[in-house]
Amino acid sequence: MFSRLMSIIKPGDRRKERRVKVRLPAELGGIGGRLTDLSLGGFGFYPNAEGLEIGDELMAVLSPDNMPEIEIPCRIVGSDQEGMVLCVAFIKVEPAHFEPLQSVITQQAVGHSEKTSV
Repeated sequence: MFSRLMSIIKPGDRRKERRVKVRLPAELGGIGGRLTDLSLGGFGFYPNAEGLEIGDELMAVLSPDNMPEIEIPCRIVGSDQEGMVLCVAFIKVEPAHFEPLQSVITQQAVGHSEKTSV
């Protein structure tokens, strides 16, 4: 199971933490949008409105399915080539954040593999 999970999580990038593709609602500094990927180090965010800038430090509210919201402080560290998806790093992952984040990552990775293997 673990090796299958690790093969789903995107390997080979420069990030310290492996990430999974997700599509979950979230807010970043009060601006709604959705996550495009998630790791224990941060996430990709597609905002529904303008107003976020690289360097901003703000609170993210992640809204995973069937789980309590996760509030965590973040910093916008970049964007994709088109400037549509923001690259967001967690400023500090507290022990209280670790388990919920790990659960979301595992659920999304396993859910993704079940959809692709059908």
